[in-house]
Amino acid sequence: MAKPQAIRPGYFVAVALTPRTAPRNCYIGVVGDVDEHGVRINLVHWDEELEAVVPEVEDIFAPWVSITSMLVYTSKEPSRRFVVDKAMPWQADVDSMRAEA
Repeated sequence: MAKPQAIRPGYFVAVALTPRTAPRNCYIGVVGDVDEHGVRINLVHWDEELEAVVPEVEDIFAPWVSITSMLVYTSKEPSRRFVVDKAMPWQADVDSMRAEA
């Protein structure tokens, strides 16, 4: 189980979940809240026209017991490097590994 103090509000994350936890295997977003039960993440996407991270209207709550791994970006200002070059390929790799299993 991850330690809540290691993940803080404002961090950008890509969170891999155990199968059948949620419709997707991996979610990308901004940590909104963390407690002893899990982490609430505001989902985001990269807008090519704005060259910026755009928040979605949905959040997802991931219980610690359902999180298998996280890619974490600790800066308050997300970059294309994290969202597009790191998190999105990582999300695709997680999906690929689950499809093979």
